[in-house]
Amino acid sequence: MSDTPNEPQAYFHLLLDRDEVPVTASALRLLISDEAHQPQIRGFAREVLAALEDPADEFGVTTVTLSPAQMKITHTAVRLLFNDMQRGQSDERETLRAILEKLPDEHTMRAIILD
Repeated sequence: MSDTPNEPQAYFHLLLDRDEVPVTASALRLLISDEAHQPQIRGFAREVLAALEDPADEFGVTTVTLSPAQMKITHTAVRLLFNDMQRGQSDERETLRAILEKLPDEHTMRAIILD
């Protein structure tokens, strides 16, 4: 890997079904409220929230293009909400699990450093 500032940043395209968009948005809003003292984290989460408002395609899929930092914040938000869900909320847990399966694994997320 090069440390040149002109190196293009890799982006991840998260494809969310119609029922996954509001759950992802809810997870991000909760993260924003929990991280009130971290303006950088709130900023990345707000950027992703704005992207979630894009219209879905003809198949009901919303494509969200995420920078590595936005991807890490999205993964963190969804993982935290998933871990907070109770067994009685199985439908929501399954939706969160489906979103997590669309994102790279936790080891990849840990390797991303927020600047």
